[in-house]
Amino acid sequence: MPDAHAHTLPAAAAPTPARPERRSRIVRLVRAAGRLAYTYPHVVTCVGLTLAFLGIAQAVAVHIGVPIRDPEGTLLGRRMIGPVLLMVLFAYLDSLRRAVLMWRGGTQGNPVRASVTIFRERWWWKRLTLAVIGFMSFAFTYLAYRNLKSDVSLINYRSYDQELLSLDRWLMFGHEPATVLHDLLGRGWMAQFLSWIYLIYIPLVAITVSVALAFVERMREAYVFVATYMWSWILGTASYYAIPTLGPFATRSRLFADLPPTNVARVQHSLERHRFDLMADNLGEDKVGGIAGFASLHVGIVVAVIMLMRYYRQRELMWVTVVYLVPVTISTSYFGWHFLVDDVAGVFIGWFSFVLGRATVYPRILAVWKRKVTHEPPHPATGEPSAGAAS
Repeated sequence: MPDAHAHTLPAAAAPTPARPERRSRIVRLVRAAGRLAYTYPHVVTCVGLTLAFLGIAQAVAVHIGVPIRDPEGTLLGRRMIGPVLLMVLFAYLDSLRRAVLMWRGGTQGNPVRASVTIFRERWWWKRLTLAVIGFMSFAFTYLAYRNLKSDVSLINYRSYDQELLSLDRWLMFGHEPATVLHDLLGRGWMAQFLSWIYLIYIPLVAITVSVALAFVERMREAYVFVATYMWSWILGTASYYAIPTLGPFATRSRLFADLPPTNVARVQHSLERHRFDLMADNLGEDKVGGIAGFASLHVGIVVAVIMLMRYYRQRELMWVTVVYLVPVTISTSYFGWHFLVDDVAGVFIGWFSFVLGRATVYPRILAVWKRKVTHEPPHPATGEPSAGAAS
């Protein structure tokens, strides 16, 4: 009778299942990623758009032989941490607002204690993570934008400033738009007021993203705001490369010599100095230059916010933004940041960025648009146009 243990391997000699375990772990990760993409497709799309734009920035940097830079060494530091912390504060204020409404309705006790409970239930941890990812997508798209905007200065480009200056004079019947505005509005307190209006836009951009991610009811709807801003940077970059210009203040500086000292003038001198430093030593400090005449993203972003406020049905905020658009547009020509056609292009970029931003988060609206174009009724089961629809 054969020994039952004759072919049994010692316990120490048994093969380890390390490789199958590693394979199953990879399978689980792939499945988890698939579930994430299925549950939050708008997050995946926005992150993918950010990575693609960063890839373009990296490719351009490699092509001209410069590194990707952190503008002024702060974008990836305090300039990012501050708005993120502000977003968390806004998220708590939103929870407090809800608690106060419940307290007034008699359905909740102490509103401060209830706000902490609401914050934990509503924000911790999933919604907060999605909000941070949304803000990072916006921030890194802006990082790529700043680098690509700077790289235009290092590429052998042809400036279109003279053509746009001639177009400005033609549109103003032979007059300089800046001179007309200086004579009409004056060169005293109005210069200081318009300088404040123009420069407050810079912190407002990051703050409005934080506000949207915190206060918009559904996170997917908040991502429409994020995607719209991302497309504004992308389309603005494309315009800089299509028609590179420096702006009237750099090519017709004599028109602005009699303006009083303002913060706008200091920023303009700083940009010119950074551009010269970048050309002299483009591998040195973390400085960025920039060609940013055509088109005006000051106008573009504000128009995009108007479209977004209309989309969110925030009528009062929409009209506040419309009022803000007026002095912003005036200041672009008053200080010579932009030509008149730059503002017109900025209006288009703002509108089109909103269209693309909404389509990025809700791609089905493209199918709806296609149905309207083809005049073909949707299929009753899929909701898509039938196969025989004309293109």
